Amino acid sequence: MRILGVNGWPGASHDGSACLLVDGKVVAFAEEERFTRHKHGYGEAPLHAAAFCLQEGGFALEDIDVVAHGWDMPSLLTRRGLDWFPDSARALDFLFPREYFPRGRDPELVFVPHHTAHAASAYYFSGRDQGAVLVLDGQGECESATLASAVGGELKVLEAVPPGWSLGYFYAAVCQYAGLGADAAGKTMGLAPYGTSGDLTFGGGLSFLDDGYAVGPVPRTLLSTGSTDEETDTLRLWLAHLEKTSALPPNRTSRHYDRGSGRYVRRTDRDPYEYRDLAATAQEAVERSVVAMARRLLRETGQDTLLVAGGVGFNATLNGKLARLPEVRDLFVQPLAGDQGVSLGAAGWVAAQHGEHITPMTGTLAWGEQWDADAVRRVLHKQGVRHTEHEDIADTVAGLLGRGQIVGWHQGRGEGGPRALGHRSIVTAPFPVAKRDRINLTVKDREWWRPFAPSMQLEEAPALLGDGTPLPYMIVTTPVPDAGRAAMPAVIHVDGTTRPQTVTAEDDPLYHRLLGRVAEHTGHAVVLNTSFNGRDEPVVWTPADALATFARSPLDALALGPFLIRRTD
Repeated sequence: MRILGVNGWPGASHDGSACLLVDGKVVAFAEEERFTRHKHGYGEAPLHAAAFCLQEGGFALEDIDVVAHGWDMPSLLTRRGLDWFPDSARALDFLFPREYFPRGRDPELVFVPHHTAHAASAYYFSGRDQGAVLVLDGQGECESATLASAVGGELKVLEAVPPGWSLGYFYAAVCQYAGLGADAAGKTMGLAPYGTSGDLTFGGGLSFLDDGYAVGPVPRTLLSTGSTDEETDTLRLWLAHLEKTSALPPNRTSRHYDRGSGRYVRRTDRDPYEYRDLAATAQEAVERSVVAMARRLLRETGQDTLLVAGGVGFNATLNGKLARLPEVRDLFVQPLAGDQGVSLGAAGWVAAQHGEHITPMTGTLAWGEQWDADAVRRVLHKQGVRHTEHEDIADTVAGLLGRGQIVGWHQGRGEGGPRALGHRSIVTAPFPVAKRDRINLTVKDREWWRPFAPSMQLEEAPALLGDGTPLPYMIVTTPVPDAGRAAMPAVIHVDGTTRPQTVTAEDDPLYHRLLGRVAEHTGHAVVLNTSFNGRDEPVVWTPADALATFARSPLDALALGPFLIRRTD
């Protein structure tokens, strides 16, 4: 069966994506932002992403059996008094205009409820037969958290929390209040360990229960008519409450054009670092709430396997707390936890409904576009870029890393998700600790307190992490023993944790080889790995993207396929 999963709707979405599933196996996956170069792709339908997936599979849209959308758009709009199409054919034409997707026949169009798609992405692709499923995000059609059981290939919803009580929106309000932006949850998570938590109830805004939490400032039954979600109203109520209860006023922001960089930059009245205690308090409050829900869910389902998805699932610190709960024997967090992952989940849900076996994820998200050496060579020649070609690019780059250099690494198929996992990465040796400041301030042009993560051969994990459990997706934090802190100080956060990626030769032979060659120079098969992108940019996708970002940043070198471009050249 050929299923095209999609997320994104013209003018009313974010993180648009497409996934091609053929007979239960992922053939291609891509995010719209990688093509348009607009981070998160706000309001963009997944036109480029879908076209790529179809091309990768060798299909036209008319060859697809089902288009599975990761939102129940008819229900979402009509419930709020908004217009919907009279039939699915017109809806499909709106999503995929015929001038871009000519077709002799229409595939079936299926709208999968948003949290069902998230849950399906966590269950069907995890390789687990059963488990307890926890979905947490801003919101779906009419829920912000879903607790479900997964047994025998079936998902059963046990409880849903309405949007007004969204932990995702609560955290977004804190992010905005601190001047970081409502979509900057990762920044707030990174800032939190520098602070000291205070009143976890936020002056009565939150109440903690044995099996969850309750919210004071926002009505549980909040419904925003005339809008596609409850985000605006929920954030407004939380921001007003924070202003009444916080020690600091809201950190007002403005946008200014910076002539030096040629882009608009965010400026704040105060340094967001001043809000570190607020960040710490919000982080602990979310952890306490989610841990209570998870424990209740595991108890009621009788499970010890926990499967997590939804945008809150990107909170690696929270995931680390969940992983270390005594009730959790096995934790799988969908690495495409955000809305980009519901294209995968929607396709998986439809496949499961038709009785198809779904191939589980094995440690890679490299389902994107790839350029062979000849294609890269043509790009280099067209742009007049001086370069050298190397038979063993991993060995060559390892030598540069051994000398302390910072290298862009663009290899193989593009990856999905916000984490670079060895295909579109910036890599360097994870020491000295000052390397962290250099990359934050000069290479990535971001806040000095943002942490970095390591990639290591799985074989190194027992020595560096004190545990050999595979962690292939850089989405769970773990405490680091003294040996690891000494070997990789630039990737240890202020709280003594790190967010590792373990790499096997089976999942990624070239990256595994690079790490092994690095060990010959540094003593350990580990590097600092951060996503290959500039400030406010999506991760690079094409060789041209990589060259453009390299030209704007002070990287020492760029490994583009078998070719090396040196800054000194």
